[in-house]
Amino acid sequence: MIDDQATERFMAAPWLAEVDRDTKKAILNALVEARAPAGATLLEQGQPNDHLTFLIEGSATIQRAFDNGRRETITTLTAPAVFGTTSFFQPQPPTVTVRATSDVWMLSLYHPAHETLRRENPRAAEALAVAVVRVLSERFDLLDKLLSEYVFRPPAGSTPTSEWAGFRARLFEERAL
Repeated sequence: MIDDQATERFMAAPWLAEVDRDTKKAILNALVEARAPAGATLLEQGQPNDHLTFLIEGSATIQRAFDNGRRETITTLTAPAVFGTTSFFQPQPPTVTVRATSDVWMLSLYHPAHETLRRENPRAAEALAVAVVRVLSERFDLLDKLLSEYVFRPPAGSTPTSEWAGFRARLFEERAL
């Protein structure tokens, strides 16, 4: 059974804002409540993921480790948030690690409960899938914005030029052409 306060937080979270109360309750009934201390690993890069997690209190960082040992923080999630979205619905392990930066309170959906939800309440399973697609779409939009800003940022120490001005300069100033 999920704590009353956890239920209230889940029901009020934006990920299912357009979903009716009964459908939210059906999803909630498939979830497992858990807490973890600051520093805990909530999702491990390269390890199988068997759950989708709704963060209802606290914060966590999403980090990526590279083969050369470099680590990069991608973003920080603050409740309410959801993670594990891509690796939950596909068989590949996550490409990131999610680590609690404060004590966290979570509700998680595990694969067996998801299968039961799909069989017993397809409407709730569909509402959940649509909510996850929305979250992913928002993240893709953010990635697109960040990538565009990075691509069009002039190198340090140079003055910004338009694409046309840069092309003209290369065309008329480079002797190797």
